[in-house]
Amino acid sequence: MINMAGVREIAARAGEEFEKLTSFSADQEITAGGLRVTGKVKFRKPRSVVVEYEEYENPIEDFEVEVSGGPEFSGDDLEDSRLIYRGSETWIHLIDKNTAIKKDGKWLYSPFAGVDVVGQLNFLPSLVSDFLLKDDGEGEINGRPVDRLSLKPKQARRSLFLKDEVFNLAKAELAIDRELGLPLKITYYPGEGDQLRFSSSRGGPVHVEYSNYDIDGPGSRDFNFDSTKVDRVFEESLVGKEEFSDRFPVSIPFSSINEHGFELATEDLSLFLDEDNERAYSSLVFVAADEKPGQRTRSLQLLAGNYLSREMTRHRAFLSENGEEIDLAGQPAQITDRGERVRNQLPEEWDREIHEIGWQKEESFYYLLGQGLERKELLEIARDFSEETKSIITP
Repeated sequence: MINMAGVREIAARAGEEFEKLTSFSADQEITAGGLRVTGKVKFRKPRSVVVEYEEYENPIEDFEVEVSGGPEFSGDDLEDSRLIYRGSETWIHLIDKNTAIKKDGKWLYSPFAGVDVVGQLNFLPSLVSDFLLKDDGEGEINGRPVDRLSLKPKQARRSLFLKDEVFNLAKAELAIDRELGLPLKITYYPGEGDQLRFSSSRGGPVHVEYSNYDIDGPGSRDFNFDSTKVDRVFEESLVGKEEFSDRFPVSIPFSSINEHGFELATEDLSLFLDEDNERAYSSLVFVAADEKPGQRTRSLQLLAGNYLSREMTRHRAFLSENGEEIDLAGQPAQITDRGERVRNQLPEEWDREIHEIGWQKEESFYYLLGQGLERKELLEIARDFSEETKSIITP
């Protein structure tokens, strides 16, 4: 057993070792319930991170793909990608597609909403000041001796996986490599009321493990990205509706959707544009105008563009496999009932209609997903939308 002074010394040393390093690389494994994410991560002060995912299995994502097409990038997309965050922007390099996407901010696609666990050791310098420490004995991980500590936050609200972004932490456990002074394993127990964002853990703990540390190995060049060597480069912009309409090379008749009682969920619209190749895509969300914020049950998601993003490709494949061929105001289209496929998996309070219609008009692709709308209503919206759509043919 370690005495209290020894516990504080071990925790203080971990903070000191992190303060001393300039960079590190390591293999990282994140597990929780049925979730498993592995990959190579590199960190360089003050905030640069590179991650190459090798495995990204998330049961919650599988369900989301069935219900609504899933997230912007699925685990399959991330497994063949390199993500480079440099303090203010993120490059997502889809290696097999020779395509890159530039996004403002930090987008490492941590498997937990709003909680960054990828290469995150910034909490170490605050162990002594922010946590009540307890000796959990000695042990061994992968043949390396470790000192085990339990942490209970002096304040329950924590962030950025124990440090910056606010969330509720019940307790945590560390296994600190005796030689390196850095964690080989972090176990996080979500606090009461914060289980939703950790739904993949099924109420259990989240385990984050590091191995094969290389301290100060990664140099500045490891965090560079040369977009000139990639065939397609999309840059994301958040713009107002007027600028969006001016710059987006695909016709979006907003008035048609508005006439059916739906309005844009946000004023800033996300536009992904490859100017060199004159290609673009976007995902737009509309909510029922007559419902109050926080109580909205009816919504539309529109994926559109003259380029098939990874997200749009999933919708196209799903409709091709499960859709019914229909005529949409003279336009060939496909429709499917996503809700029916997952009816027995939805909570009773979520038991609502979920339909999707997809079609292609010349070089423009459209996928319209309706939640809380009956098939007939979604068809009416899609028909009016299609009739008013004027495709802009890219030369």
